[in-house]
Amino acid sequence: MSEKCSFLRARRPAQKAQRRAALLAAAGELVDELGTMGVSVGAIAKRVGLSKGNLYRYFESREAILLELLYEGWVEWVGVVERDLAPLAGNDDAAAVAVVLARSAAERPRTCALMAIMSSVLEQNVSADQVKDFKLRGLGLFIRLGNALHAALPSLGIDGARDFLTAFMALLAGLWPMANPPPVVATVLELPELQGFQHDFESSLQRSSSALLLGMMANTVRH
Repeated sequence: MSEKCSFLRARRPAQKAQRRAALLAAAGELVDELGTMGVSVGAIAKRVGLSKGNLYRYFESREAILLELLYEGWVEWVGVVERDLAPLAGNDDAAAVAVVLARSAAERPRTCALMAIMSSVLEQNVSADQVKDFKLRGLGLFIRLGNALHAALPSLGIDGARDFLTAFMALLAGLWPMANPPPVVATVLELPELQGFQHDFESSLQRSSSALLLGMMANTVRH
């Protein structure tokens, strides 16, 4: 549970950093409890004992808060993927790489949920400066991830690794809402004739990623 700050007004840099962290923690809790669409500036502010006006001293919008929360999730996820891909270095084992990527993503539902709405929602109500900062920091993580993937799958090539990651992110963003539909949709999909529309996120992402990797690696070898 996020904690309310003990001070009324953040004056020192350390206090401001503490308040930003508290706001992000509150936003994360609300995403976990209510889903991404259930998070509002008012709810975040209330949870940390701030007015909405004071919240805007730290973040320009709800979307800016959720973008920062997404970035935090990416940082943690990339570190885990780098660690888990390291033992596969040089093996060219696409199936094993797909397992690592799908498992590590499935273990982070908050990050997946935010990734699913990044382009359509989170990047729609933020300033150019906010987007630039987010994209530049994300680029550093993307490069790290591409390098880790290339080390595990050298025959894919570094350009191929980065092309795959772009497609992987699109797969993840598309599969997450399909595998986690709203309650009314989930109920309808229990009908016997509609169960083919049910998807297990991790296994679907793993199979699709493995197939895509194998196809890209075969194409690289031919050329």
